[in-house]
Amino acid sequence: MTDLYQSQRAMRNMRRAAMQRGVIAILDVGTSKIACLVLKFDGPEPDREDGLGPLAGQSQFRVIGAATTRSRGVRFGEIDAMAETERAVRTAVQAAQKMAQVRVDHVIACFSGAHPRSYGLAGEVQLADGQVS
Repeated sequence: MTDLYQSQRAMRNMRRAAMQRGVIAILDVGTSKIACLVLKFDGPEPDREDGLGPLAGQSQFRVIGAATTRSRGVRFGEIDAMAETERAVRTAVQAAQKMAQVRVDHVIACFSGAHPRSYGLAGEVQLADGQVS
């Protein structure tokens, strides 16, 4: 349990540091390509003359780096070969960091699975007494 707590604490500290630096990467892992965007947060936009900001107090961001690479090790939306996928992810992130001229400490990754499903179940049971207590 201590190892889990320590790893969670380390991830939380890395996220805080990334947000303080104002840089974060978005990684999209797909079957055909892996894309990485490096975003720089500029903070809330100053109020306009009418007193309202267009993002209602949310941070603005700019894309300062972008890269794509052919996906390797991903088949039908699922990671099939971890080592190949890791190399492809590293390639995309490093290329985006090079374009942005900044090191990324925190990455948000998104990918979909091969066969997302939803199940609805119904059941019926015959009772001898007719009552459930």
